[in-house]
Amino acid sequence: MRLTLCVRLGALALSAPAWAGGGSPFASAMLGYHPGLVPDPMYTNPNVAIGSPERFTGEVFNFPGAVTPFNPAFGPDEIVSVGGGGHLILGFDHDVVDDPNNPYGFDFLVFGNAGFIDWDWPNGRTSPTAAMFGVGAPAVVHVSYDGFDWRPVLGQVDRMFPTLGYSDLTDPYALTPGQVLADFTKPVNPAVSLGDATFASIIAAYDGSGGGAGFDIAPTGLAAIRYVRFMNPAADASAFEIDALADVSPIPTPGVLAPLALFITAWPRRRGRDR
Repeated sequence: MRLTLCVRLGALALSAPAWAGGGSPFASAMLGYHPGLVPDPMYTNPNVAIGSPERFTGEVFNFPGAVTPFNPAFGPDEIVSVGGGGHLILGFDHDVVDDPNNPYGFDFLVFGNAGFIDWDWPNGRTSPTAAMFGVGAPAVVHVSYDGFDWRPVLGQVDRMFPTLGYSDLTDPYALTPGQVLADFTKPVNPAVSLGDATFASIIAAYDGSGGGAGFDIAPTGLAAIRYVRFMNPAADASAFEIDALADVSPIPTPGVLAPLALFITAWPRRRGRDR
């Protein structure tokens, strides 16, 4: 028991990202919001985009269920709508770094409220093209370190991969939470194809991830960012919705893992001398 606890604490200390010093991996501040032209009137509270993506949704409407790629967040206390001409600005409490150790080159993840159309309802199977519902207007995304110098980043909000709250679910429309929390700081492998996929194969493909659309800040030339701005250039009533924003957790490097291996190896010997 004691050895297991020490190993876990050692692993956390050695591999923990920058936000571990009291910060959060998720956006911690809402710095600007303009609802734009005809956003969904029920979804105009921008503060709901602060903090973790939703894992369990629908309580407000008495239709509770776990968040899955077939059942995305849809509560007015969970997502914010940005209509044509509108914008949303979110900030982190730490530097989001262009880290070469980040999986697949992604530095941050955006969570919306799109989901897969179920071609085998209620069993959970995607169409051959992995068609989605709830895909909003295309969002233009900019990033900044100081809040003045804004630079565009490539990527699409409300696309692959829809949010997954729990990694141990077997029912795509589960009415109760799972026991294993999906990791909202881990991207899904962008090479994964989810056309004609069952819910079980989607869970496997996510490999512990909670989904999200990945963005890389490297092309901007910035070494780090603190702010992300979502803009809706639509001239009509088209809107998009945002649930949350997350910093990607880097993969621990061998140089980081080596001290932990030494610690684990030495611990039994030390305990033997202390007896």
